Amino acid sequence: MAAVPVSARDPRISAFLSTRTPSGSVLAEGLWAHQCLLQADADLDVLVICPDLMEPSAGRLAHDLTARARTAVEVSAKTFARISRRTKPSGLASLVRLPRWPVSPGRIGDRPIDAATRVLVADGIEYATNLGALIRIVDASGTGALLLTNRQARLEHPDVFTASRGTVLTTPVVDFGEPSSAADWLLRAGFTIRLALPGAPGSFRTPTGDPSGPIAIVVGSEGRGVSPQWRSVPHEPISIPMRGRADSLNVAVAAGVLLFG
Repeated sequence: MAAVPVSARDPRISAFLSTRTPSGSVLAEGLWAHQCLLQADADLDVLVICPDLMEPSAGRLAHDLTARARTAVEVSAKTFARISRRTKPSGLASLVRLPRWPVSPGRIGDRPIDAATRVLVADGIEYATNLGALIRIVDASGTGALLLTNRQARLEHPDVFTASRGTVLTTPVVDFGEPSSAADWLLRAGFTIRLALPGAPGSFRTPTGDPSGPIAIVVGSEGRGVSPQWRSVPHEPISIPMRGRADSLNVAVAAGVLLFG
């Protein structure tokens, strides 16, 4: 399939011109981002190419992506400059569908839950960069999934894709909405819930609960911490000992300590 030349008025370009990415999709731009899309076997909805701006080395990549995309269009440098979010446009941009990860008592997507399963729960995350960093940490640590409650940052925000280094396309992310929904599912699936609470008596290195089953670690928002809704469910409080003047860590840093520690 060859890319079809279009103008900025073409309806397929509208999502790239909007300040808000359509629900369930993410915008990717640049050579590195599109290499990620190919490696992740991503679901490309619309691929936009500008040959005048592309590096010569990107030709093969553009060819392979065009063969995968539902729709591939070609635009002028002037039109691409309008849709680009970069100071130096690269000539490649895509609207990509985010994967869906259905949950059941024994599975998250296609991944079974067993005694060794760990998941991270992020409650009330406000910033897209932190959300992306959390996804990257879940991927890097081999954690089973990221569960979201009281979410404020949009998964579709371009900064989530960038901060996650593209792992938002391959890491199970499930938005439960209310903490009660996530807690009910976790308890039914046999998870021990550990809340990261500043000043809690239990260190994350010496938890007191039963380590024989799956574990869910809950981290809170940057400003307010874990919501009262989570504190009302059966849980084990844990903390990261603070040895300096700072009384807390950035949520993504804290999650990294808890998951790698």
